[in-house]
Amino acid sequence: MICICDAHCDTISEIYEKNLSLPSNDGMLDLERMPQGIQIFAAFIDKKNIKCTPMNYCIKLIKKYHDEIGKNSERISECLSYADAERVIRDGGRGSILSVEGGEALEGNIAALDMYYSLGVRLITLTWNYANELADGITEARSGGLTDFGREAVARMNELGIIVDVSHLSERGFWDVMEATSKPVAASHSNAKALCPHRRNLTDEQIAALIKNRGFIGINFCPAFLDKNLADLDMRGEDYAAHIREDMSGAESVISHIEYMFSLGAEENVGLGSDFDGIAGAFSDLCGCEKTVCLIEKIRERMSPDAAERVSHGNFMRFLSETWI
Repeated sequence: MICICDAHCDTISEIYEKNLSLPSNDGMLDLERMPQGIQIFAAFIDKKNIKCTPMNYCIKLIKKYHDEIGKNSERISECLSYADAERVIRDGGRGSILSVEGGEALEGNIAALDMYYSLGVRLITLTWNYANELADGITEARSGGLTDFGREAVARMNELGIIVDVSHLSERGFWDVMEATSKPVAASHSNAKALCPHRRNLTDEQIAALIKNRGFIGINFCPAFLDKNLADLDMRGEDYAAHIREDMSGAESVISHIEYMFSLGAEENVGLGSDFDGIAGAFSDLCGCEKTVCLIEKIRERMSPDAAERVSHGNFMRFLSETWI
């Protein structure tokens, strides 16, 4: 049995916007295809494309998440603690974890962290590309770091047991988090910049810092983050999919990023962060959640059974055991 732990998908936002369901849909992830293991579902906030306040929109997404998990509790269970996650893996079941992608959902109110925790949120991606009250995102030209409020939020997240996620954060913000945090942090869906120079990927120095921090790095399946020849394409552009040839292997690219990070000493840190339903195009061998089992089998063949177990779920579970209360 192969258990898959995936640190990031945008499926809740996708099914909310399109009025679809979690059991079966035409996106990249649903319960019919989801492998055994644990999936982190993000409430994704793109403040430039919503018609209400970030907190208001986030609450709507969280309600959609709880509605879908509640209606399908016999097929998937919510994980609120490490014991919950451990039980899912031990029993070969399916588990869900709720996250928020975009700290603007706090609207500058530190008490919102306690509210979101009570609603089941166990990971927050501090920014999504743009600046907010916490920090600058990766697309901000000024590349600012954590604000005073951002530092306060990191400290409170550490206290509560909400994982701090540095994916999408400006590089200066990344280093500020590494200085401020008292717990391991995640780059839930980011790859190696040395192999693919996309601005969203991690430098060798950032990878080394995450290793020292005992953090987690989830390999993103977005072609623009995997293949250096696609790095300059707009991830959501209309011509994006046209550049992905049928003969391209996303799995081979993923394994190359894993092998590279392992060579830097990240054997206990690397796992999966697919970004399913958050990317406009995909390699044919990584176009849906059912494909991850084949990916793990290829890792087993090309690397080792131990590497496959670490990447599929072992490193993710080690990380949870050191970050959750």
